[in-house]
Amino acid sequence: MARPKKQPHERRQTGVRADLTLAEKRYVQAQAALAGLSEAEYTRRRVLGYAVKAARGELRCDAALVSELNRLGVQLSNLGNLANQVARYLHTDRSLPDTWGVLPGELRRVLDQVEAKLAEALGDGA
Repeated sequence: MARPKKQPHERRQTGVRADLTLAEKRYVQAQAALAGLSEAEYTRRRVLGYAVKAARGELRCDAALVSELNRLGVQLSNLGNLANQVARYLHTDRSLPDTWGVLPGELRRVLDQVEAKLAEALGDGA
């Protein structure tokens, strides 16, 4: 499938040119590499005043975190199966068992746990 066309205001149609010394050029290349960005993207972000952080080094695998995310994934899978059963019941004009009313709250609870664990893993939260 082809990439969707960008809106006119999203297209980059003009550029900025700057002459650099060889040392400056190497510095920009090194900083872009540290950030995990192309030179153009690194320069664009710096010119526009965005903070550019160094790319994360090797990701360390936290076995407990992976296990917890896996457990939450299994819970979400089970809740997804239950949601499919609810849809099937509703499409066949059958009434839902009363116990299925907890599904939306349970989905929200597990999704909140997943978001919290991912934020913890990415260092965005505690």
